[in-house]
Amino acid sequence: MTKQVSNNEAQTHRRVLLIGDDMRAFLACARSLGRQGVEVHAAPFDWHAPALTSKYIRKVHYLPRVGSWTKSWLSSMRGLNKAHNFDLVIPCCERSLLPLFAQRDQLEGFKVAHPGEMAMARFFDKIETRSLATELEVAVAPGEAVAPGADADELIARYGLPLMLKARRSYSVQSLEVRGDVVAIATREALIEALAAIEDEDVYFVEQVFPQQGAAEGLGVSVAARNGSILAAFQHKRLTEKPGGGSSSVRISEELDEKMLTAVTRLTEAVKLNGVAMYEFRRSADTGKWVLLEVNARPWGSMPLPLALGVDFPAMLLDVHLPSGRGSFKREYRTGVVGRNLMLSMIHYIEDDSRPNRFLPFFAIGETVQHLVRCMRGVEVSDSFVWDDLKPAFLEYFALGGRFLRRNKWFKQGKPERRVLPSQRDDQQYVGAGNERELDSQFDQRNSNDRKVS
Repeated sequence: MTKQVSNNEAQTHRRVLLIGDDMRAFLACARSLGRQGVEVHAAPFDWHAPALTSKYIRKVHYLPRVGSWTKSWLSSMRGLNKAHNFDLVIPCCERSLLPLFAQRDQLEGFKVAHPGEMAMARFFDKIETRSLATELEVAVAPGEAVAPGADADELIARYGLPLMLKARRSYSVQSLEVRGDVVAIATREALIEALAAIEDEDVYFVEQVFPQQGAAEGLGVSVAARNGSILAAFQHKRLTEKPGGGSSSVRISEELDEKMLTAVTRLTEAVKLNGVAMYEFRRSADTGKWVLLEVNARPWGSMPLPLALGVDFPAMLLDVHLPSGRGSFKREYRTGVVGRNLMLSMIHYIEDDSRPNRFLPFFAIGETVQHLVRCMRGVEVSDSFVWDDLKPAFLEYFALGGRFLRRNKWFKQGKPERRVLPSQRDDQQYVGAGNERELDSQFDQRNSNDRKVS
């Protein structure tokens, strides 16, 4: 008699390397894959990150810092993969995905979870994303690329104030340590100053604020797809976000908007997306009209919410790249459930200069108690606090005190540098595995070609 092997048992024999260390996308992936029995290894940027204490991470590898030592990092990755023979490498952010994708032809034996060549070309460049959306009749806010010396008055006449000035790429292979700016410009003087600071052609673009009047809502439609065919979709709305814009700390699950999902389907099919992506939209609370802002075609920050509701995007990502024969994945989910990142809420509180930080301890205690009560009632879920893996959340919670003290005027002190040179860690053994000089030469050549294309 032939023994039947369950999906969970089959996954046990798989070894995956996650690159990252954050408490949202990275930790969600580690927990999801670990629960399936996958052997999860981690290659972090922050060697002291609380997420690395997850019980689902089998081993942590301390490699050179990508960006500062990208060539050494790539060489280390080759040696690490040779030593451990990973079935799949999952970059949880652009800083790791971009260099691995750029060197995909030279990294022998690597299977990297990237979303496909067309998705990399169109979704990691906001101007390309806008162009594709326009081709497919998906609404975007009016805007255009700006060059050094652009006329501020002409731009104001076309798009009004305030307007958004955005870098076309969040990161580039040439600059992995610096994130591209997204700046809200409120005055003519601020726009003139910002335009004067632009040094390179075709790097920034301006975009009209949407909607120009009335309240706006931030939405996300998340999907997993195999060669452009959507396996599952999930929609959320942001309830709170970082002052001035940025990551959301509180969001709520929503029923899928059919027209928005149709637009997402067109984009997904057009690039033959092979993996996961979150499509970010802005909607007018008054009219219901919406525009596409950008696409994150890699694990994203709000991923813990769908995971808590049973829509397991990390499992789907694994199955797309390492097919297991699994028939289907859960597509249905409860709407009206709030996902809260308690620590991010408190960090946003600390970073909001309009609030007195001395009240943070009272705010933290109150928010924590209310959050736990809402979780027990089933109307809210936590990004970090989950019953089967509590240690990362507790460590992150205690680390909040250090952040508070550093920002408090009575306890001002410099932020310690926690990363050290690669030669100070034992995983330096992976550097130089293979022909490092040849890899460096190929890296420089690929960068040169990328500059010519862009």
